[in-house]
Amino acid sequence: MVNKKQTLRIQIGKPIESMNPVFMRAPDEEIYAEIITTHNGRTLAEIKQDGYRLQIHKKDGIVQAFTRSMNEVNLGIFPELSSSLAGLPNCILDTEVTGDGLIGYDGFQSIKKRFRNKVSSESLKKYLESGISSEFPIGLTAFDTLYWEGKSLINKSLIERRKITEGVLEQRINPSVQRSFTEPEKLEEWFTELTGSKYEGLVCKNPNSLYLPGKETTEWIKLKRAETLDLAVLGVYLDGDTISQVLCGSYNVEERRFETLAKVNAKREGANKSLATLLEGKLCVEKPENLFLNPAIEKHPEQMPTYFVRPENSVILEIASMNCHYGKNTWHSCGYNGASAYSLRIAWLKRIRDDKGIADVSTTEKVRKMYATFGGQNE
Repeated sequence: MVNKKQTLRIQIGKPIESMNPVFMRAPDEEIYAEIITTHNGRTLAEIKQDGYRLQIHKKDGIVQAFTRSMNEVNLGIFPELSSSLAGLPNCILDTEVTGDGLIGYDGFQSIKKRFRNKVSSESLKKYLESGISSEFPIGLTAFDTLYWEGKSLINKSLIERRKITEGVLEQRINPSVQRSFTEPEKLEEWFTELTGSKYEGLVCKNPNSLYLPGKETTEWIKLKRAETLDLAVLGVYLDGDTISQVLCGSYNVEERRFETLAKVNAKREGANKSLATLLEGKLCVEKPENLFLNPAIEKHPEQMPTYFVRPENSVILEIASMNCHYGKNTWHSCGYNGASAYSLRIAWLKRIRDDKGIADVSTTEKVRKMYATFGGQNE
């Protein structure tokens, strides 16, 4: 069945809803084979850059850029791109703005320092005079081409679109790095190599996929590095009489207290049934004295657990996450400094650590080091 979005008439200067990858979770040893099977025996895997997605539109010398939420960006904040953008024909490119010569967390931090959602002429002048563009230079990675020299490409297969994208070779605009895989072991090998070098991961794409504006589909699958921590169950959330989610946290050695870090689904592979047995008789209505909550939770009463768990009698869970966030927009308490705290992004329960006790819980200092090493960001 043809998706209606595939027949959309696109127009330069009018932003197109982004096609987005899904994050597909499977047991570690199966995910690579599952991706290749999903893509009918072959996948095109490309390095996922840490950056901000920008859709570049160019027509008759006029260049515009739009964010994933389709807001226009003043390209004056990126003066180093002007000559490269001038070399493009009339086109629409799906790109990622990245730190020039930097990868992973370091590259993303450069982008955060450079990016501005809105900028007045006066603030732009000060911005440019500050020298920030030379201190934190950026570039564009083109990973898809939606329109090229008078022709819409969204109804063409990825393989056909890729032929155009690979020809985008300007000083500061280059195509994404992409490889073809038919063997799960080879895909896993490259992923491990990249994440070991601090790349964020891969986006695996069906070679025959069309560009589907506004869709999140398994035609594109995000494969990202996962960090793991051993966290204590500090609270449970019930759905009827069944544990549905758990509140997990670390131990702050300096403050001698437990601190919340993630709220995760406890139903995965029936873990909630095992937890119900392990936590029997260990639940309490009142918050334990050695558990610290972020004062902000008072504004989010729906995040308060149905029952607390006394930490000294608790269970250790291995929790995986894409990365760690640090900021004010959280109700968690890990590393709380009066305003900001750590929290895990896209966290899930990997397994119950029957072999570990509460003395083995990950510390807040370990969380701090994980953040410093791998960082965290908003997508």
